[in-house]
Amino acid sequence: MRRSLFITLLLAGAAAVLSVHAAAKKADVVFIVVDDLNDWVGVLGGHPQSKTPNIDALAKRGVLFSNAHCNAPTCNPSRKSFLSGLYPKSNGKYFNGGNKLEKDRPPFFCDMPMSGPTSKSAPAEYPYMHQHFKKSGYRVVSGGKMAHGPIGHLVGEESLDAVANRKSAAFNNEGAGYASARRNVWGQYGATNQKDSQTSDYKIAHWAIDQWNTVTDKPLLMTIGIFRPHTPLTVPKAYFEKFPIESIQLPEMPGFDDTKDLPEYAKWIARYTNFDLTFDPRSVHEEILHRGGEEEWKYMVQSYLACINYADTQVGHLLEALKKNPRGRETMIILTGDHGWHLGEKGHWCKSALWCDSTHVPYIVVAPGVAEPGTVNNQPVSLVDTYPTLCDFAGIPKPDHLDGESLIPLLKDPTAKRDAAFISYGPENTALQTERYRYIRYEDGSDELYDHRTDPHEWTNQSNNPEFSELKEQLKASILEFQETTPESNADKPSANKKARPETKAKPAVKSAPTGKYEMRQWAVGKAKAAEGSFIRISVSSKGKDQVELKAPDGTRFAIRMQAMTAEDKAYLESIQADGMKALK
Repeated sequence: MRRSLFITLLLAGAAAVLSVHAAAKKADVVFIVVDDLNDWVGVLGGHPQSKTPNIDALAKRGVLFSNAHCNAPTCNPSRKSFLSGLYPKSNGKYFNGGNKLEKDRPPFFCDMPMSGPTSKSAPAEYPYMHQHFKKSGYRVVSGGKMAHGPIGHLVGEESLDAVANRKSAAFNNEGAGYASARRNVWGQYGATNQKDSQTSDYKIAHWAIDQWNTVTDKPLLMTIGIFRPHTPLTVPKAYFEKFPIESIQLPEMPGFDDTKDLPEYAKWIARYTNFDLTFDPRSVHEEILHRGGEEEWKYMVQSYLACINYADTQVGHLLEALKKNPRGRETMIILTGDHGWHLGEKGHWCKSALWCDSTHVPYIVVAPGVAEPGTVNNQPVSLVDTYPTLCDFAGIPKPDHLDGESLIPLLKDPTAKRDAAFISYGPENTALQTERYRYIRYEDGSDELYDHRTDPHEWTNQSNNPEFSELKEQLKASILEFQETTPESNADKPSANKKARPETKAKPAVKSAPTGKYEMRQWAVGKAKAAEGSFIRISVSSKGKDQVELKAPDGTRFAIRMQAMTAEDKAYLESIQADGMKALK
C-alpha cells in the first residue's frame, strides 16, 4: 500500500515538474489575416481557377476548418470581434462606421443599440489579444492590416514591441503605374507595372520575416495582415497574366432569379453594397452589367483572382521563413480571412450580408503535436474562437470574458462536435450555421433556411417549406437563445431599440409630396399616401442626410429624405420621436 502510494506521489510529482516545465516553455504563435478573402482558395474549391499553392500547402501541414465563418460580415466588427474574443453584440461593434451614429448602417435597419469604436463593453479588464499576450510575457509584434485602422489605436502602443502599419511611409506602394487599369463601380482595378518589392504586402511579409528571425528570450505572438484582395483590385501585371480574360469563368449561377423567394428585408440587403444604394434604382450588379455586360464582370473576377494569387505569394514568403527556422516546427500558425466576398452571387457585391458568400472564410490551423496534418474538419467554427485557441496552445490562461471556444478539442479529436456558429449583421439580424444548415433571421421576423447538403449555393430558401418546419423552429429557438443570452455591450445604458420603443402611428399619414425620383420610388413602394403608416424614427443616412424611416401597413419599410418633407410634417414627426423617447425614460 505504501509502495503504491509512494509511486503515485512520485508520478504526481514528476507530472507537476513536467507541467511547470511545459508552462515555462511557452509556444510561439503566428496569426495571419488576409483581407476580404472569401472561399476562393484551392483547398475550399470556391472557384475552379483560383491559384493558392502556398495556402493549400499550409492546409496539408495542419487542419482545414472547411465550415468556418466570420462573426460579422464587414471589416471593423469582424476584426474587433476576433481581437477581443467577443461577439459583436458583446463588444458593441456591428458596422464599419467610426462614429456614434454608425452612419454607414443601411436605413432599413431599425433603431437599435449602437456604439462607437471604443465600446464601454470592453474596459481594461477585458484585454484584447495583443494586450493579454503582452501581459503573459510575450514579445508582441503586428504588421499590416490587423485592425480597422492602426492596431496601436485599438490595443494600445504599449502592448506592441514592434509594429508596421501598412500605410506608413516605409510600407506603402511605390511606382503604381497602371499597365491595363480600368475604372468601374469599385474604382481602380487591373494590372500595374510594379515589381513585387514595391508593393505594401510584399514589404509587410518581409518585415514579418525580419521579426521572426529576431532572437529574444521571450516567446512570440506575431499577427500579420495582408491587404489584398481588398480593393482596389490592382497588383503587378504578372499575376493577371496567370488568368487570361478569355478563359475567366464567372461564379456559378442558378439559371433563375434566386432572390424571388427572399423576404423583402433580404432583397434590400441584396441590392445594397457595404455602404449605400449607390446606383439606385439599379443594384451594383445590375450597374456592372449595364456598363460593360459580362465582359466587365469577367474583368472583376479576373482582378479578384489575380489579387488572391498575389496575396498567396506574399503569405508564401513568410511561411517559407517559418519553415527554415527550427522554431517553426513547434509554432502554431492560424491563417484566415476577415469575412467573405460576393462577386455577383444573389445579385450582390462586396460583403455586408448574412449569406454564406459573405461569411465563409478559409481557416487553417497548424498545431504541432496536437493535430494530425492534412485533416479536414467540417464542424461549424468562427473567428471568435481564435483568441482562446491561441491561448490554449501557448499555454497561458484564457481571460474570463471570452465568448469564443478553443478549437484545441476539435484539433485533438476530429470526431468531436460543435453545435453552431453565429454571425451578426446588426443587433437582431443573425445567421446560424450548423454542419449542414444555414438559418437567417432578420429583425423584422422574416427568415431564410438553406440545406447546404443539397443546395451549397443557397439558391432555394426553404423557410416556408412545410418539410422543414420542425427544423426551422429548432434553429429559430437557437438564434433567439443566442440573442437573449449574449451580453449586451451597452446594457448599462440601453438606447432606444425595437423592443423598448412603443410603435407610434403617424396621424394623419405623412402627406409631403416627394420631390425626386428616389423619393417617388420609395413613396410608391411604401404606399404612404394610401393609408397611415407606422413612424419608426428620424435617422441619418449613410451620406449624412436626415431621413424619416416609415413602415407601411403591409410591413414594408422605407425611408424618405427630410428634404422631401413639408415643414409641417417634419415638425410633427420630430414631436412624435420626442414623445417616444420620453416614454422610454
